[in-house]
Amino acid sequence: MPYRIPAPPEPEAIDVEEPYAAVLRTQRRNARIVFMVMVVVLAGGVAKAARSHQPPRRPVTEAARIDGARVAIAGARARAAAAQLRFETTMREAILDDVVPRPDLGACPISLPAASSLAAGRSSFPLLTVERSEVDGTLPSQAVAGVLADVRRAEGHLAAGRFEEAKLYARALDRPERFGYDVVLVARTTREPRAMSGREYEPGEIEGRAYLYDFSSGRVVCAGDVAAKSSRAIGYVYSDRSDTPPSLGPVASMGDAIHEDIRLQTERAIVAALRWRSGPR
Repeated sequence: MPYRIPAPPEPEAIDVEEPYAAVLRTQRRNARIVFMVMVVVLAGGVAKAARSHQPPRRPVTEAARIDGARVAIAGARARAAAAQLRFETTMREAILDDVVPRPDLGACPISLPAASSLAAGRSSFPLLTVERSEVDGTLPSQAVAGVLADVRRAEGHLAAGRFEEAKLYARALDRPERFGYDVVLVARTTREPRAMSGREYEPGEIEGRAYLYDFSSGRVVCAGDVAAKSSRAIGYVYSDRSDTPPSLGPVASMGDAIHEDIRLQTERAIVAALRWRSGPR
């Protein structure tokens, strides 16, 4: 059978770019490059101009540092004085008005830390113990006393020429938590323990009412009746060497131990007593 072979297709026409198109494309690319360079240059010029209009920073002089420290310390002292005045006035009014614990008003909003014997002679919370006859006198806040001690440290930095430390130390006293709370125990009966010998002692006891003052509200928020006695048995150590001074002997060591014990028992009784909010009878 005869057959036919199809003729090959016509070759596709090759697009030939016009010379001026390549020239236009090159011009557009160069224009973009020039534009970006101009943007960078203008941005740098604006930033430089802005910096040139800012006033130069003046170096902090020694006189300015001293003044800053003094202002901060004076402010801390003023806040402490105001806190002390409000504390004393409010505490005296609550004591004279015979504020009592009121379980019907709810639990005390402030929890005291547990009494600890780790730091001998140091209370676990700010505590002032006064006799009932002393209420009309000065009632120094223990929390305020701690702040004033830090103020004196700041003044020590200032006197030594450490101006920045003094300023930072004083400004740190401006934190609200520096004035937290205070506890005042008004004792009705008190008997100090007494060492009779290296093996015997007369126990001590204290009874009264504790008040918890909250600096944030400026009020006596809790109250409770307290009764504490010396422990039945107290452990202590002493030196029995022949050259031992009296301050380290058995009687003195016994005395230190029984006074530390009554402090610890009193604080434990206060923590247990301050469970309820306070209010009038």
